[in-house]
Amino acid sequence: MDVYLVADVVLFISICIAGVLIKTYLPGYIGEKAKNLATKEDIADITDKIEQVKIEYVKQVELYKSDIWQNQQRYLQMQEEAKLKIEVFKKAVVDVAKITDLIGIYQIHASNSEMNAAIAEMASEKGNQEVQKVSWDMHLEQKGKAATLYSSFRELVVELGGTFALFSIYFEPALTESLHRIIMMTHGAVELKMPRAEFRKRLEYECNKGLDLNAVREIVGRHYDTLYDVKPITAEGNRFFQLMKNHIKLAG
Repeated sequence: MDVYLVADVVLFISICIAGVLIKTYLPGYIGEKAKNLATKEDIADITDKIEQVKIEYVKQVELYKSDIWQNQQRYLQMQEEAKLKIEVFKKAVVDVAKITDLIGIYQIHASNSEMNAAIAEMASEKGNQEVQKVSWDMHLEQKGKAATLYSSFRELVVELGGTFALFSIYFEPALTESLHRIIMMTHGAVELKMPRAEFRKRLEYECNKGLDLNAVREIVGRHYDTLYDVKPITAEGNRFFQLMKNHIKLAG
C-alpha cells in the first residue's frame, strides 16, 4: 500500500476519533468549568452579602450602645438636677427661717446698745459715774453682739442671693418673686428704728415720771419692739414654703 495513502487514512481516523472525543467530553468539561466558575461567583456574592450584614450589624450595635449611653446620661442629668433642686429648696427654707430669727435677736442687741449709750450720756451729765460706767459697758457689750449678728446677716443675704439665682433657673416665677421679696424685706427689717437722740428723749420722759431706771428701760424697750416687726417676713416665708410644696407636688 502506498505510504501516503496509509498516512491519509490514519490522519482521517485520528480526526474522526478526535471529533468523537470532542463531541463527547468537551461540552461536559466546558459545562463543569462554567459551573465551577458560577459557583465561585455565587460564593463571592454570598460572602460579600455576609460581610455587608456583619458591617450593618456592628453599626446597629454601636448605635444601640450610643442610644443606651445617651439615655443613661440624660437619666443621670435628670437625677443630678432633681438632687440640686432639693438641695436648693432645703437651703432656702433653712436660710429664710434663720434670717428671720437673726433679725429679731439683732434688733434686741442693737436697740439695747443705743439705749444704754443714751443712759450713759444722761448719767454723765448728772455726774452719776457709776451708772455711766455700767451703762457704757453694757452699750459696748451689746454693740459687739449686734455687730457680730449683723455680719451673719450680711452673709445670709449673700447666700440667699445665690439661692435666688438658682431659683430663677430651676423654679417657677412665683417662687423666685417670693424669695426676692423676702430678701428685700430683710434689708428694711434689720435697720435701727430709732436714733440715739430719740432713745434719750423717751428715757428722759419716763424718768421724769419718777420711775426707776429698770422700769424706764423696760418701757422704752417695749416701745421699740413695736417699731420693727418680723411678722411680714414670717408670713411671706410661709407663703414661700407653700408655693414650694405645690411646685414639688406638680413636678412629681
